[in-house]
Amino acid sequence: MEANCMLEANGLKLIAIRSIAASLDPIDWDKLQSTLRENFAAPSNVVAWLDYKVLIGLWQNQDFLFHENETFDLKYVQRLRVFDKQKELLVWRSNGGWKGRLRIDDQGEETDVVVAHQLLFGTRGERLSPQFAKLEEDRGTTLVLPLKDIDFDEKDNPSTRVFIKTRNYIKINAVHQAGYCDCRFVAFTDGQNELS
Repeated sequence: MEANCMLEANGLKLIAIRSIAASLDPIDWDKLQSTLRENFAAPSNVVAWLDYKVLIGLWQNQDFLFHENETFDLKYVQRLRVFDKQKELLVWRSNGGWKGRLRIDDQGEETDVVVAHQLLFGTRGERLSPQFAKLEEDRGTTLVLPLKDIDFDEKDNPSTRVFIKTRNYIKINAVHQAGYCDCRFVAFTDGQNELS
């Protein structure tokens, strides 16, 4: 739970929360599936950066769900994030294999976190199905997102644009310098409210 708002400037908010992170090295398809089943019972968002494209969808009913039932093989994954309000599983390719990190908030030690809302490409939108919407830019950028409740507007009204809410975890090193030690995705938002 977010508490102790200490600073809010330029769309950034500094808060103190409890959080814990665990390494999952190495990770393979079976370990990925079992970690997801153990930690993500409710539908959660997925972003998969593959060698050939980016897929954005859901983890629900113990399976990945993407628009038009697209699938992927772990061998093509450069980076994968499965996330909800409380936790995130991050998987990345490293030296011919994959490493992973599971971060769970509201557990562990208290830490300072910077909350940010990063604007996504997409000034026009279109409903593709009950679970997916497409965002487009004039320059040709297209994102398909697992959003049911979204209002589309032109770029002149940023309150109806789509953002990704992130938490950026701060750590103090041995010489008392502060820096980010981790970042996790939290939710798709309209800048204020989480979208479903």
